[in-house]
Amino acid sequence: MSASGVVRAGVAGIVAVLVLLPAAAPAVAHVRTSDGWSEVRADGDHVGYRLGLEYEILARAIGMGADAIEAPDDGGRRAELAGQHDLIETYLADRVRIFVDEVECAMTLAASDVEQRPATDATAEDVAYAVLDLDYDCHGATSGRYVIDYSVFSGAGSDAVVDDHATTVDYHLGGERGRVVLDGAHPRFSAGEQSFGDSAPRSIGLGAERVLTGLDHALFVAALAIGATGVAQLVRGVAAFAVTSSIGLLAAVAGWVSPPEQVTGALVALSVVYVAATNLVGPESRWRLPAVATAGLLHGFAFAGELRFGDDLGWDLVTSFAGFDLGIVLGQAALAAGLFALATAARRYAWFSLAHLVAAAATVVTGLAWFVHRLL
Repeated sequence: MSASGVVRAGVAGIVAVLVLLPAAAPAVAHVRTSDGWSEVRADGDHVGYRLGLEYEILARAIGMGADAIEAPDDGGRRAELAGQHDLIETYLADRVRIFVDEVECAMTLAASDVEQRPATDATAEDVAYAVLDLDYDCHGATSGRYVIDYSVFSGAGSDAVVDDHATTVDYHLGGERGRVVLDGAHPRFSAGEQSFGDSAPRSIGLGAERVLTGLDHALFVAALAIGATGVAQLVRGVAAFAVTSSIGLLAAVAGWVSPPEQVTGALVALSVVYVAATNLVGPESRWRLPAVATAGLLHGFAFAGELRFGDDLGWDLVTSFAGFDLGIVLGQAALAAGLFALATAARRYAWFSLAHLVAAAATVVTGLAWFVHRLL
């Protein structure tokens, strides 16, 4: 290209930049950022989390409605926060998550308030902040490795009403104090260290608790034990259920399968109906053992949904998962053995047949009611 051609190309490029720059300027000018703050403190097996978010952005992000967005004063804003308690709690439960040794703590929104933050260089007037007090129940954990996963106002969903959001976290967790900034590029951090001596027994206890206090799981094992005609049949049934429930739990935790919770819950209810019904018509059916094994997979999926684990494959996750699964197996075995012994002792009495009939029928009705409720 000649020298004059180079000059003409350069001039054309400069003109193009000058023409396009005004068009691009509005897009740059409309980049909106939002800053928040977090105070996180461990207190025994609970974690207190005070979260500050710009009120208007929160109201827009979760769809609180025009009345909430345009609330004229702090009194009106407080009323809107109180009235939208469940909506706010549901939103934050998926976006401000705390794990201890890779087991997720259960969050509840304890209180909400509004406060004014002074004007800054970016704002011409004071800004109203929603102050949200979150309580996390960490399932008996008083120490361990804490992980905070923060994704408020991020992603491509309807809540992405700002281009960037960051929160400054002042924390005291796992014996560590500090301050860190979380944003879209850095959504998580950890503090403290896992103690195998504390986390393994806690995970085992959690697994046993889920079997003994989860009424659908407990009724299934109870029907399995009371309907068994001998020790060999009991052992086969409990072993098949334990193995397949462990497989289902592993598959769900590892992310290999993700069945809808509504469908899984409904099918778990049907499994209770099936075992109780076969107790009445004949527990020696050749289909009983395959059905029990299939039901184990469903119960394993349900266990995974009831107690969420983190997704960082490491020693924390392996230890917590193994302990939880062992607790489930031990809980099932203890419940089945105890009820089988009681049923065996009661069979010598004339009233046992009628009591067994009534109990099985009541279990069938309960399971059908669960099925309909969960499916709808």
